[in-house]
Amino acid sequence: MKALVTGGCGFIGSHLVDVLMAAGDDVVIVDDLSRGRYMWPDRSGSPIHVAASVIDHSAMIETFANHRPDAVYHLAAHHYVPFCEQNPHAAFTTNVTGTLNVIDAAVRAGSVRKFFFASTGDVYAPCGYAHREADPPAPVYIYGETKLICEAILRRYKSSARIPTDIVIGRLFNAAGPRETNPHLLPEIVRQLESGADTIEVGNLWPVRDFVDVRSMARVIRDLTHKSTGLDVFNIGSGQAVTVQAALELLLKAHDGEAKIVSVEARKRPNDRPYLCAAVDKVRGFLGYAAEPFGPETARAIWEEPMPTRLLYR
Repeated sequence: MKALVTGGCGFIGSHLVDVLMAAGDDVVIVDDLSRGRYMWPDRSGSPIHVAASVIDHSAMIETFANHRPDAVYHLAAHHYVPFCEQNPHAAFTTNVTGTLNVIDAAVRAGSVRKFFFASTGDVYAPCGYAHREADPPAPVYIYGETKLICEAILRRYKSSARIPTDIVIGRLFNAAGPRETNPHLLPEIVRQLESGADTIEVGNLWPVRDFVDVRSMARVIRDLTHKSTGLDVFNIGSGQAVTVQAALELLLKAHDGEAKIVSVEARKRPNDRPYLCAAVDKVRGFLGYAAEPFGPETARAIWEEPMPTRLLYR
């Protein structure tokens, strides 16, 4: 298949590109390189890179018309929660308008049979149990709100516009692994350790999260997109919840040396969810497997990543 990946030079997107190439797909990446970087050798069979932003409607129309992809994986977005909270206009413009532009370009191209949209577990209302796809949405943050709006847009394109394209809405939980391009929790710890700190400052240590190996997440995304029909929603998580502190300790254990973890008031996120974990019965029943949790091997992969890539987000 010919696959087009928006945000393909970013964190999850770059791993998805690797998975698609390994499966023999021809890949076109649409990425403005505002956060990520093109990391594949310039040779035959390497992904084609289109340096464009998803908020540029004309550029999306032209790109889709030129490349006529069979499958689209729409991952480009502002997804760092503090940025979205502080920059709501940018968050809504990129995430919502960008999605409108991408789905419209896909429909106009007439070639797209499969469409994946990267949503988030943040669309769910806070609770103390693992979220199922049928749970009511009630986002806590602007980021989740933008994604929930996009889900509604895609449902309307599918039902009202009656497009034949199969659409998968993947609600992603906390991806973890190498190539992170934003200062999320784990890469922020990496940054502090690389700067020589022996005391690591973090926010709340008590929240419970479903940390997911990003490479495994990428495999689930491709398999769901290929297999699913109509419009369907899947949680993409591991179903295994651990405290933030436990995840940090796992990352530190994979690093040479020791450091003390300290929770500081200035880094605590307002309205932090106490618990966020995916129920994965649906995806496991559909694919026969779910994404793998963040573990020792994933932690080692972060530290084994070349330094320029590891510190890319700074």
